[in-house]
Amino acid sequence: MFKKRTRLNPQSIYRFKWLLLLFILILPTEWLFCKDQGFFKPNDRVCFIGNSITNNGEFHHNVLLYHITRFPRIPVTVYNCGISGDVTGGILRRMDDDILVHQPTVAVIMIGMNDMTSSLFGPKIISNPDTLQRRVDGLNVYKTNLEKIVNIFLDKNIRVILHKPSIYDQTSVLTTPILFGKNDALKLCADFCEDLSRKYNLPIVDYWSIMMRINTEQQHIDPSFTITSSDRIHPNATGHFVMAYQFLKSEKAPQHVSKIIVEKGLRKSQKNSFNCKFNSFQRGKESIKFSVIEHSLPFPVVESQQKALMLVPFVSEFNMEFLQVKDMDEGTYRLSIDTVSIGTFSGKQFREGINLAEFSHTPQYLQAMKVRAVFSELWKNEASLRNIKFIEYNQYFKDCPDKKNIQSVVTFLDSVFTKRYTGQYYKNNLKKYALDKPHENDFRTQSDDLRKKAYMTAKPVEHSFTINRN
Repeated sequence: MFKKRTRLNPQSIYRFKWLLLLFILILPTEWLFCKDQGFFKPNDRVCFIGNSITNNGEFHHNVLLYHITRFPRIPVTVYNCGISGDVTGGILRRMDDDILVHQPTVAVIMIGMNDMTSSLFGPKIISNPDTLQRRVDGLNVYKTNLEKIVNIFLDKNIRVILHKPSIYDQTSVLTTPILFGKNDALKLCADFCEDLSRKYNLPIVDYWSIMMRINTEQQHIDPSFTITSSDRIHPNATGHFVMAYQFLKSEKAPQHVSKIIVEKGLRKSQKNSFNCKFNSFQRGKESIKFSVIEHSLPFPVVESQQKALMLVPFVSEFNMEFLQVKDMDEGTYRLSIDTVSIGTFSGKQFREGINLAEFSHTPQYLQAMKVRAVFSELWKNEASLRNIKFIEYNQYFKDCPDKKNIQSVVTFLDSVFTKRYTGQYYKNNLKKYALDKPHENDFRTQSDDLRKKAYMTAKPVEHSFTINRN
């Protein structure tokens, strides 16, 4: 026998359609973005692989901070797999126990600065045939190795994102001698990355072009400007922020943190808003009060990154926390969020919309700063772990007579470094290794805990908005 079908009355159908529409309207933007556009998917394990620029980590720290503040319910775990001084051959040698050990689902690769050996370039343009041939040979090794690296990941169904190398600044007026031709060689590396991207249908982020463009534009104004550090190699804070901007642009990251559109009532306000949910709403003649939970946080920009905001449109493209009262009367109004006075604005400003992300004292921004503070602790642990790897992947480490005895390692390498390297860089890292190595497992455990804490800290909370006429 068949069950008798239950007929829904028109009112029930209307309610169902309204609830379905409401669900679609308040669906957090991160789910749509991660499904259709973003480089990272829920629960991805991402390895950023490269040399000292990756080891420094600042550009991908910015990327991760954006992702957790914008998509706090889409967990992604990022591992720093950069080694100072590394080349493509080094990545192949440490593939198993430094990269694949993390069981990545995504491999992000930027390499080339050291493959284009600095000793083959100089303060004058070199025409020596032997040196020119060694450059060609070096580029061919780079191409062969990089394609091997890509295929290792693809064969394991690990998604690959290629990065064109950052620039070597061979034009700025600095005291550091110029290695003419090194940046041109990096352009050849960048062109090969483009070839690989097309061959394997891989996403690619072009750092070389945007950094070169900004450098050229700014050096017309100030010949001593550089987007790198004084060594002409490592990007400064501005350069790292520009790189993060380019990464987000390449993955088509969303513009809005949220759009809070205040209309006559709750239902219409919710319908026209984006990536947020109203929980209460009260509108009178002299004031508007409502509570809302935004599904994202603004990106917290620190002082060292302010200069970058003048070079790339990061705020307008990726950090819009939009509050608009469409039919606000003329006059001046004070906006408060929770118990914090945000400022006084005109009716016209409310009608056109205010970007709350530009106010560093909002509760939302302060919460984002707390997320950054958690990550700062994580990045300290990360730096210690990478320094351990820096020493243990040094070419002379394999010759240590007793690798399990830290003091034996330090004594042996200190002697080698004295003979082989000038300056204190390697010896300073060796001293840090002696301090950090005994705590290696603690650093890993603490890092896992800090990742979880960061997502807990980024969890969206409800805020009460009050707009009063002055």
